[in-house]
Amino acid sequence: MKTKIFLAFIAVITAALFSNFVFHWLIIKDFDNYVKGVKEDQFYWVLAMVEDSYDGGRWHRTALSETIHWAMMIGLDIRIIDKDGGEVISSHEVLDSLSGTMMKRMHDLFHIQKTTGSFERYPLYLKGEQVGTLLTRPFQKEALQEKELIFKERAKDFIYISLLIAGGGALIIALLFSQYLTKPITLLKDAAEKIAKGDFSIRIRSRSRDEVGELSESFNRMAASLQKEESLRTHLMSNIAHELRTPLTIMKTHSEAVMDGVIEDCGKGMENIHAEIDRLIKLVKGIEDITTAEASFFSKGEKVEVDMGEFLSGLADEMRPLFREKGLSLTTAARERALIVADVEKLERIVRNILSNALKYTEKGGVQIDYGKQGDDFFVEVSDSGRGIPEQEIPLIFNRFYRVEGSGNGGLGLGLSIVKELVEVMGGRIEVRSRVNEGSCFRVYLHQGDRR
Repeated sequence: MKTKIFLAFIAVITAALFSNFVFHWLIIKDFDNYVKGVKEDQFYWVLAMVEDSYDGGRWHRTALSETIHWAMMIGLDIRIIDKDGGEVISSHEVLDSLSGTMMKRMHDLFHIQKTTGSFERYPLYLKGEQVGTLLTRPFQKEALQEKELIFKERAKDFIYISLLIAGGGALIIALLFSQYLTKPITLLKDAAEKIAKGDFSIRIRSRSRDEVGELSESFNRMAASLQKEESLRTHLMSNIAHELRTPLTIMKTHSEAVMDGVIEDCGKGMENIHAEIDRLIKLVKGIEDITTAEASFFSKGEKVEVDMGEFLSGLADEMRPLFREKGLSLTTAARERALIVADVEKLERIVRNILSNALKYTEKGGVQIDYGKQGDDFFVEVSDSGRGIPEQEIPLIFNRFYRVEGSGNGGLGLGLSIVKELVEVMGGRIEVRSRVNEGSCFRVYLHQGDRR
């Protein structure tokens, strides 16, 4: 890609240089046409003045002398021939009649004595009758004193200098710019190769805000997602292996004991095996739940406007029968109408899991749902009157498969870990306050970007 970009710049530079040459050619051509036109205008003015110097069948030498003097000033060597072929007057005759100072200046301008070449002939007419002939040729001049030649030389020098500056500068810019453009692409290529080798920690630093910068940010988000997914997969496989090992070991032990006759009551042994099978089924169901949850971690859900009061009340109405079966109350605080923009599917899973967790650990009293604004964040709070969580175990409750010691609820320890990961995916945070035998309070904060 670097080579292609560099060659593209070279092509542009070559086109620019070619256009400079064309421009120079056109300028010189226009200048030559202009000079030729001016000289033609001057010559025909001289021709007209010479014809005007003939009157009454004779030439007026004073008028002719002035006209030839002016013609010499514009670089013309003039001879006037009458109709009989005799010379009337010439540039040399006029020059000899000048003062010494004027003659010196004329010699400085022209090499009069060295002027050679044939004359061009132009007939002179008066009232349709030829009265003579004008012979003309250019005087030989010093090259450096030719203004048109000086202009052409300077124009040529300007073109060459501009080509050198523009071409050299463009070449340097092409090298630097191609390097600048391809560097982030090269970094992306190297990073992609590391991702392919399993290094998901690689990130690209990009300060630009153009399309390449956006591509780098997208790559970083992809790498972060892959890293998190790989971490979740490794962690999940480790936890699954650990959780499966215990019931399988118990089942194997009981089955061997039954076969060896160690356990005389085969029915009791089969009950234990059946209990462990139920535990395995529950574990598989939990794995399915967390797999479904993880799929939502990486899917970009649609954000819609939600009335939090109606949303939480509807969710509470759905779950209230479960709380009544256990003799518990489930209430929702009455607040002012609050609208936020959020991923409803993720938000519902978060609140439902927290409520399910509260239902498991609450034996009397009830659970209350509250919501509102705190600073720049919006919060949803679920508080219960359950058994509470020991202070030293609060930092651990969001770990997968972690269960509070002595809880005895038969859970897998997956609900709160799913809650925390979903909250982080939504860009929020979760806080826990709890006291043993008094209850727990879970508060989820959603960033103001999710609120209207």
